[in-house]
Amino acid sequence: MNVPKLLGGATAGIAAGLLAIAVSAAPALADSNSGAAKQARVAPALSQVWTWGTLRSGDCQETNGRLTLNSDGTGDFSADTLTFQTHTHDVWHATFNLSTAGGTHLASIGSLDSPGMSDGNPPPVYHWDRTFKFDPGLFGAIGAVSQSHSC
Repeated sequence: MNVPKLLGGATAGIAAGLLAIAVSAAPALADSNSGAAKQARVAPALSQVWTWGTLRSGDCQETNGRLTLNSDGTGDFSADTLTFQTHTHDVWHATFNLSTAGGTHLASIGSLDSPGMSDGNPPPVYHWDRTFKFDPGLFGAIGAVSQSHSC
């Protein structure tokens, strides 16, 4: 008996069997890709991020300020704040002024307020995060953001 010839025939038989299975399964696979099975693909939202270094107002300080504006009209501001000399729950108040690159005022966001803060030695740092909404039609025109703040 010729062993290579026998194996060659077996390999061809196995290949033909696998091809038959693949062809019989093909209609089922095609059905799984029908319109009902397709998943919607959502384009990612565009965003603009604005950051601030250290800001001071009265007894208070803000660091790591980060404002994110999303093209869908949602936004988020986060920061770390502290107070140096107050036991009466100082609050950092932040208002954001959105403008075009040429300086035309578009809108204001806020006041966004920190949690009440007390001092210590060293003063405790209060990390906070606030979400908000704005007119998404303004997103493409925003070219500058300034923060007005008080404590």
